[in-house]
Order: sequence, then structure tokens, then C-alpha cells
Amino acid sequence: MSDLTALQTAVAERMSPYRFTHTLGVADMAARLAALYCPDEGEMLRAAALLHDITKELDDEAQLALLQRAGIALRADERSSPKIYHGITAPLVIVRDFPDFATDALLSAVRWHTTGRAGMTLTEAILYLADYIEEGRTFPDCVALRERFFAVHPEKMTRTARLLHLAEVVRISLEMTVADLTAAGAPVCADTLAALSWLKAEQNPF
Repeated sequence: MSDLTALQTAVAERMSPYRFTHTLGVADMAARLAALYCPDEGEMLRAAALLHDITKELDDEAQLALLQRAGIALRADERSSPKIYHGITAPLVIVRDFPDFATDALLSAVRWHTTGRAGMTLTEAILYLADYIEEGRTFPDCVALRERFFAVHPEKMTRTARLLHLAEVVRISLEMTVADLTAAGAPVCADTLAALSWLKAEQNPF
């Protein structure tokens, strides 16, 4: 993995101060979670966190243009949810502009950080959760979930118990997302629903 300091500087130049502050929060949380679950992937996850919102501030037209040039056709449920576009377009920009970081694991973590998916990998789940519970998040659901995750001291758990705890908290976050979108009358991405069904069915998903 190439120099994270240089990557951080490059990312800062492409983001508003608000978005960059959030990005740093996700990077810190991803590193914190990686220390609990997969220390060898800590550097990769920090890089993924720095890059996860690299296209977040592009307008819908620019994001759709990126997808069109890449030959990616959105499903109806994806097209109706512009807030998830950046999870699909960010990997395209990472491959183009940050090739030194474009490993399969990093690209998949960034790809699924907005929606989750059935069969999520451990590193995908960590970036997804880090984005949800980073310390700068002040939404009540985010605060409650962050407190729920750390209150039980996962660092003191056996590895098996710690992985089950991660799966439970990710499942709850998906349930919160579905409930919030439904209450707002907004569409729910099929990948989010599939991720939730998968986590409910699997005893040891990670």
C-alpha cells in the first residue's frame, strides 16, 4: 500500500472541508475496527475510508456520466436512489486516479459501503459500519449504534463473540436504514434488503 499521508493530502484537495472531516472520522473508525478484527488489513481499510466518498460531492449528472462511460447500467432501484451513486462511481475513479490503491479488497469495500450486500466480506462490513458510527456522526441512530458497539467492550471478547457482535451491529444498522427510508417514503436499495436478509439467516457470517 502506498503512502497514506500523500493519499490524505490528495483526497483533501478534492473535497469540501465538511466532507473531508467526515472522511477522516471514517478513516479513524475503520482503523479502530480493523485493530479489533483484522489488524493486517488496517492500512488498506484506512485507505478505503479516505477514498470512500471521493465522488460523493459530484452532482447526479456527473455521476451518471461516469457510469455511462464505464458501461454500467443501473437497476431501477439503484437509479431511484441517487445517494448511493457514489458507492458505485468511487471505485471507477479510484482505478483511474489512484491505481496504487486499487486492490480488489479496497474496491469492494468502497463499492458496498453505502448499501451493504448479501455475502459481505469482513472488510466490507467494517467500512460500512465505520461510515455509520464514526465519531463525527451526531444523528441519534448513529450515536446509539456507536454506543451499543463499544459499550460491551468488544476488545475483551473472544474472536467468535466479537465477530457475532459485529454482525449484530451491522444488521441493526441496516434495519435502521430501512426503517428511516421507509418512514420517509424513499426507495430502499435491493442490495440493502438482501444484506439484511442474509445477516438474519447466517449464524456466523464473518
